[in-house]
Order: sequence, then structure tokens, then C-alpha cells
Amino acid sequence: MPKASAIQPQPGSHPLGKIEVLPNAIHSIAVEATLTCYGVLGIASPHLRNGQAVLLTPEHSNQGVRIQILDDQLTIDVYVALEYGLRISEIAHNIMSTVKFSTEKMLGIPVTQVNVNVQGLIHGPGSPEKK
Repeated sequence: MPKASAIQPQPGSHPLGKIEVLPNAIHSIAVEATLTCYGVLGIASPHLRNGQAVLLTPEHSNQGVRIQILDDQLTIDVYVALEYGLRISEIAHNIMSTVKFSTEKMLGIPVTQVNVNVQGLIHGPGSPEKK
């Protein structure tokens, strides 16, 4: 099984060793940052089922985040389900900035892009119209 591509937050050699961050750690940072944003009802699967968004359980939420590391540039794709009736563009921009800030703060490396993929809109828990 091939080793997952890792990034080094502080390139170069250190007398004590080296630091590598695997994509699974970056997934966790992105998931937590996304779920703190207002209007996000959950992390969704990248694949629709019968044209509907599939919310992922917390154990499988890493599947709703894709990480791409190319030439030490980090791109993050997040798949989400949002609350119906809220401004999608505002929530998406909030997710972008929150994920970018959290990842850069924790890892110390720049994030090139955060792409938000809205898989569906769901009536929230406080909404009078539930499906």
C-alpha cells in the first residue's frame, strides 16, 4: 500500500528530526472548522444518492473533505449540506475563510484554495417547514 502524501509545515532539516502532517490530520482540521460555521448542517458525501445530499456521520465526515497537495501547495475541497433559506454565498465564503485560517494557523503552511461544494439544502431544526 503506497504511503499517503505528507506535507512538512517547516521545510528543512532540524537537529531533532522532521515534522510530517498526513492528509487525515488536515481532514480533521477542515471538518471541525467547517462545522463551526453558521448555516452548515453537516458534512456531505461527494456523491449524491438519488439526486439528494447524503449527510455523513461524524465517524465518516473525513470522506466529505478532499485534500490535494501539489508542489507544496494545499488545496482543500469541502462538501456540505446547508440550511435552507440562508444566503448560500455568505455561508460558503465564511467556510472558505474559516477553513483557510484554521489550517494555516495550525499547520503554518499556506492554503492555496478552499473549494466549497454545496451538495444540498436542508430545512433546519428550527424551521416550520420540514420535509
